[in-house]
Amino acid sequence: MQKIKNITIIGSGNVATHLGKYLYNAKYKIDYIYSRNIKNAKTLAKSVNADPVDDIAEVHAKSDLFLIAVSDNAIEIIAKQLNKYLGRKINVVHTSGMVSSEIFRGYFYNYGVFYPLQTFTKEREIDIKEVPFFITAGNDDFVKKLSKVAKKLSSNINIISDKERKVLHVAAVFANNFTNYMYSISKDILESEKMEFDLLYPLIKETTDKVLSGYNPKKIQTGPAVRKDYNTIKQHLKYLKKYPEYKEIYKFLTEKVTD
Repeated sequence: MQKIKNITIIGSGNVATHLGKYLYNAKYKIDYIYSRNIKNAKTLAKSVNADPVDDIAEVHAKSDLFLIAVSDNAIEIIAKQLNKYLGRKINVVHTSGMVSSEIFRGYFYNYGVFYPLQTFTKEREIDIKEVPFFITAGNDDFVKKLSKVAKKLSSNINIISDKERKVLHVAAVFANNFTNYMYSISKDILESEKMEFDLLYPLIKETTDKVLSGYNPKKIQTGPAVRKDYNTIKQHLKYLKKYPEYKEIYKFLTEKVTD
């Protein structure tokens, strides 16, 4: 298998945008940016000196790697299209945390997963060197090739199985997505009372810093539920009557914390 030099990116969302730009900055040639929305394809393609397309049939097989960064339910659809127009010999990866690499079996000879464990937003720059990458592939040679690409972006490279990556993704949803939803609830409650969310920044920072310092999250849990401060909990629930959905979440989490 030849060295990976040229890459085609399928997708134009948050992950595709960040990986496209960082791969381009790492001196990889980005051949094509594919998106169903040609405007989005053009925007990303312009920043990485690539050709924008909105039809898979317009993509040629000259790329050494085809990186699929689309929604989970679109990965196999894209795989079928790439197989139809380019055959089985191209090298293909997706960036999903939950979808098995085996989704490509039967479509391509060399396939895998190139998963960056981070939350991406187009408008926000991140330090890609701090992002852990998780590689899954069907053969050792392809693992090495993908690892070399990842090492151009980050020093934190991990080779894991499909099963391990799925476990990691589930844990990440709790640590990131659900936590962020809690922030959104806090912000909504404060702003409804004409108060600012940034009043909570020091609290959020201290909690995060403790976890990042190595403390066991379960050991540093605080709050009225841990203290069994039922009077405070009762007052909180009384206030939350005007937010029935939030009240149910509060009750559920309080019960779990006190288990």
